[in-house]
Amino acid sequence: AVVSTQSTGIIPILVSLILLVFTYVLLKQLFGKAKGNTIIMMGIEGSGKTALYAQLVAGKEVQTQSSLTENTSQLSAPPLKVVDVPGNARLRGDIFTKYSSAVRGVVVVVDSADFVDKVRECSEVLFEVLLNDNVRSSKCPILVFCNKQDEEMSRGPDPIKVAMERELTTLNNTAANALSDDSGARKMLGAENEAIKLDKLGHKVTAVGGVCVGPDMDISNLNSWIATL
Repeated sequence: AVVSTQSTGIIPILVSLILLVFTYVLLKQLFGKAKGNTIIMMGIEGSGKTALYAQLVAGKEVQTQSSLTENTSQLSAPPLKVVDVPGNARLRGDIFTKYSSAVRGVVVVVDSADFVDKVRECSEVLFEVLLNDNVRSSKCPILVFCNKQDEEMSRGPDPIKVAMERELTTLNNTAANALSDDSGARKMLGAENEAIKLDKLGHKVTAVGGVCVGPDMDISNLNSWIATL
């Protein structure tokens, strides 16, 4: 039998194309999209978020007040942008969304000394962060910075994380019964009545303690986390 040299020559080309497509898909799954360059700081008013931002970017204490706009700065090492989002609940959503397309990591600042009274509000911030489309697709690391650990009534990082998981479960169940969005889908962290566990959401969620002002100032845990991004 006579085999066409033209048809036999096509086979290696087809094999090469298949291997090329397979390699592309594999690399995309392994590495995903390029990492963003922005650390976004979130937290309710009074958490010490802006004071922590000042220590991080300027290494000093500053007088802070509630703001209607974000603060932005550039770190030199690593070369990342830092955005301090206002704590006002009516403002933070749109501003967070604005910067989330370039998110590299999110810091949620919590007042450890006032946490018992503000656990729901603090958890709502984390809930917003976890439901953000860019945060979900990038699976960026999230740091819960438990501020004011030097105060007598402060809670430790582990109890705060557990309490926030309970609140996230409640918020998720509430979302399950809410109206769907424009696409017809409800944004949820898990199935209805499922106990939300931060370690199982696909992000690396870490809770650490620290102090951003005063003689016991210590933000080393934040700096260590940023070094891993």
